[in-house]
Amino acid sequence: PIDADVGRFSDGEIQVRINENIRGRDVFIIQSTCPPVNDHLMELLIIIDTLKRASAKRITAVIPYFGYARQDRKAAPRVPITARLCADLIITAGAHRVLAFELHAGQIQGFFNIPVDHMFALNAFASWMAGAGLVGEDVVVVSPDAGGVERAR
Repeated sequence: PIDADVGRFSDGEIQVRINENIRGRDVFIIQSTCPPVNDHLMELLIIIDTLKRASAKRITAVIPYFGYARQDRKAAPRVPITARLCADLIITAGAHRVLAFELHAGQIQGFFNIPVDHMFALNAFASWMAGAGLVGEDVVVVSPDAGGVERAR
């Protein structure tokens, strides 16, 4: 781990300080954008920018939950594609690569013009369920939305 401080100014702004030399190093940031989504997204962006300005060689954003992923298409007139905006912000902040888990839709990878590794937890979860004895016809797996029904099967 890198010695860093993430805090707040009195007005609520996020403050990041890297307390060691990271010049020329490969750095991985593990930051979910789960609720409160906006706060965590801003922390991620500011941390990436801080690492870029501290001359990190390569910055990989590891994002276990990609906030705004459900806004991946124009579902109606005059609505944004916010997942694309978030991708643009991460790139502009200075990330060189993204490692994401269980994206809402695979098309989100195409919103980035940097490499994206889309990881799935399904195999690990299925192995855990089998090891815990949760197998057979009495076990029911439920999807939180229509997009996950195929994976639940």
